[in-house]
Parts: sequence; structure tokens; C-alpha cells
Amino acid sequence: MKKPHITDILLLVMSAALCIGVKLLFHACAPKEDGSWMACHWAEQAVFAASLGMSLTAFVRLFLDRRARAGAALGMSITAAVTAFIPGVFIRLCMMNDMRCHAVMRPAAVILCVLIVICGIADFVLARKEAAA
Repeated sequence: MKKPHITDILLLVMSAALCIGVKLLFHACAPKEDGSWMACHWAEQAVFAASLGMSLTAFVRLFLDRRARAGAALGMSITAAVTAFIPGVFIRLCMMNDMRCHAVMRPAAVILCVLIVICGIADFVLARKEAAA
């Protein structure tokens, strides 16, 4: 295993932050009084599942060679880009815009996903430059 780049660590930290954060810090709305869930709960679950996959990929990347890490980073970027559209686009959120899912969960998930996309693309570009040198 070669020494990891800063992008390797950043991808791991950001994907883990999304995975843990969506469950603990910026989770969706609580269940209704009757115990049923609103639609935003399922958006949270989908973001969690996608971010869990990204976290596992980011961890496995640490043990791969540079070219394979770059390819995995590009795949993580695509996954993060799709994940950013889960809350509110693929899975609708609550009707009121002042609910927790609109005010906290969606912005946090989108911001972290955008950062993962940027970091993944930067890792891919750096790997291409290293291969050309």
C-alpha cells in the first residue's frame, strides 16, 4: 500500500460524515403521531444506503493501487452526484418547506455530496497527471 493522498482521506471522511450525519445530526423528520413515517424518512434511508456504499468504497480504496483508486474515486463522484438528487427530487420531502427535512437534511446532504464529487474528480485528475509524468 502506497502512502494515501489527502484526497483519499477526504473522501473517506466526507462519505463517513454523510453516512453518520444523515442518521444522527441532520436526520429527516420524526415519525407521525400514529407511528407511521413521512416520505422524507425514506429519502433519509436512501441517502444513508448510498453513503454507506460510498464509505465502504472509500475505505477499500486505501488498499488499492493508484489507478484503481482513481477509478473508484470517479465512481464515488457519480454516486454522490446521484445521491444529491435523492432528497426532494427522486423521493419527495414533506409538504411544508420549514420542516426539518427541507431545512436541515437536504442542504447538508447536497453540500456533502457536492464536496465528494469535487474531491473525487480532483483525485481522478491528480492520478491522471501522475500517470502522465
